[in-house]
Amino acid sequence: MVQLVDNLIERVFPRLRRRPLLAYPVAMAIFAIAAFTRMGLTRWLQDTVPFLTFFLAVLLASLIAGTGPALIVAAASFLFSWYFFLPGPGWSVNPTAIVSLGSFTILSCLIIAVVHLLNRKVEGLMNERARNEALFQDSALGEMQLEQLNIELRHRLKNTFAVIGGLVSQSARFSRDVDSFAQSLSGRLSAMGNAMDLIATRSFVGASLKELISETLKPLVPPGAQRFNMGGPDTVIPGDVASALALTLHELGTNAIKYGAWSDERGAVSVKWTLSRIDDDESSFELVWDERGGPRVQAPERRGLGTTLIDSGFPSAQVEREFNEHGVRCRIVAVLKQATTRRTRGRAPSLS
Repeated sequence: MVQLVDNLIERVFPRLRRRPLLAYPVAMAIFAIAAFTRMGLTRWLQDTVPFLTFFLAVLLASLIAGTGPALIVAAASFLFSWYFFLPGPGWSVNPTAIVSLGSFTILSCLIIAVVHLLNRKVEGLMNERARNEALFQDSALGEMQLEQLNIELRHRLKNTFAVIGGLVSQSARFSRDVDSFAQSLSGRLSAMGNAMDLIATRSFVGASLKELISETLKPLVPPGAQRFNMGGPDTVIPGDVASALALTLHELGTNAIKYGAWSDERGAVSVKWTLSRIDDDESSFELVWDERGGPRVQAPERRGLGTTLIDSGFPSAQVEREFNEHGVRCRIVAVLKQATTRRTRGRAPSLS
């Protein structure tokens, strides 16, 4: 019972008061019930107490329908009681009627004013509670997101340091001198840094494939028109795939500058990719690096770190390279599984 009353006062009545097309008919229905009840009690009540049921009607109209409808009920009660009960049928006025009508008017106005203040207080408390609940929910979600973001950040940093450690040791192993070691390492770290920047802008969900290719190869493209073009559908790839693909593209671009299409003034590189859905959980990804117009290239005589990075690709990828008179053609094919970020709010689909 208590819960029902609370629900009426906190939810039902405020909604009704905000809808005048319902509030006024409800108020008039309350007045009609009060009038019929008072007429039915005429044989037991003296005409000196004509407002007995109308006080309750004014109170209920104020509480349920609001101030405006309650004033209408008070005015209708005033006229109804005056005509039928004071001092009898008609519009006669005597001191007793004046006192009764004046008392009813004053008390009705007091009832309406008090209930109006109570209604405003209740609605204010409800709005304040709703704001506090919303702030608490946002705070709880924000703390949860922050904690999950910190976990993701620690995971990314741990992986990044492991990859950097491997790059340092392998670059030192395959470099002939300090200068070549520094040059190769700085380029690879720069490619990784660009990939990490793109991943961080999406709260570590992943990186835009189109932005990743553009930002990785932009520092390597030589000046001149039509030296590089790219095309394919944009999508979000997860962080581990983005970092590995950035390193692969960096090595392909570096080799193109040293030996391939970008080593002279005529060669050009084209990067095209396709992405097609296999089912709800997997997609087929294919990227083709194609060099044209450069000097004839041959397969490397020894397998260095750059070759290893290219051929390794990224997890689940198959890499094929061709060396011909037109230049290097590298094809990367993979099946990417669809995944979602581990964050609980603002979920965004990615591929992993």
